[in-house]
Amino acid sequence: MPLERQPKDTLPAACFSSTLSHHIAICIPCYNESSNIEALYVRLSKVLEQFSDDVFSIVFADNCSTDPTVDLIEGLAARDSRVGLILNVSNFGFVRSSANALLVPDADANVFLMSDLQDPPELVADLITAWKQGDNQVIFAVRRSSHESPILFLCKKIYYATLSWLSDYPMVRDTTGFGIYDRSVILALRQSIDSYPFIKGLVCAIGFKWSTIPYVSADRKGGSSSASLSFLVDFGVLGIVTSSRKPMRLITTAGLSLGALSILLSFVVMVSKLIYWNSFQFGVAMLSISALFFAGAMMFALGILGEYIGFINQRTLRLPLVVERSRHNVPSRQG
Repeated sequence: MPLERQPKDTLPAACFSSTLSHHIAICIPCYNESSNIEALYVRLSKVLEQFSDDVFSIVFADNCSTDPTVDLIEGLAARDSRVGLILNVSNFGFVRSSANALLVPDADANVFLMSDLQDPPELVADLITAWKQGDNQVIFAVRRSSHESPILFLCKKIYYATLSWLSDYPMVRDTTGFGIYDRSVILALRQSIDSYPFIKGLVCAIGFKWSTIPYVSADRKGGSSSASLSFLVDFGVLGIVTSSRKPMRLITTAGLSLGALSILLSFVVMVSKLIYWNSFQFGVAMLSISALFFAGAMMFALGILGEYIGFINQRTLRLPLVVERSRHNVPSRQG
């Protein structure tokens, strides 16, 4: 008979022994990953064998794949009762589908794992062990280095360093969201989530205790990434507008500074003209450069303001994360 106990989110972490049975859901968003699904399942199954006292659910969330991904997952579900499947009615994008994949399963802890095998499934064992033995509510896996394009990896490092500087609170760096999330975190995120969430930023913003485990990111084993440059830019902007108001403050500071500079320069020009009335010439070049500079500064500021307004508008619509077509063998929500 399975061990009955009070839900973990109502008790302090110290009350649980590392040997106590837990229900852990592995949450895997996927889109056109037919070349990786079988290998992912095999590697993950070997990892889960190390935790014979625990109960696992392996939940794939398909974002309307156009290749045989769903057929392969259904085949796995027929062989393994732990495998579940969420099907979306259409493609809602990586951000929304991934958030839904993480938040839907109801377990003692949810592990978020990408399906492209760049994040090693073997690290799930370390995440589970750290969650059981520590008092952190989230353990993120962070990339120490990567086998992907050095330029892309460097750009990501610069972005996360910038995001950390801009953020109003300590921000996790260099993670895809790969990690383990305690049930208390999942419950809180369900209450605070919007239709286009930046999950790792929300975890840090709410104030949960988190820690990190480093790893080396692998190159994609099969298939091709659906993350276009426009998506990466959009996701980067999402992280900034979700996690920080500093850009707004910088606009205010820059506006005041440029305004003061403009007044000072205007005064200098006026005095110079009065003193050297016949010889001082304003010049078309100076006027053009000044006009272009201030026009560019204004457009840049309006662009930042527009991103914040767009984010506010997105939240006020209160759209669902996704609309599901069906759900099979997924631990149901409770509480």
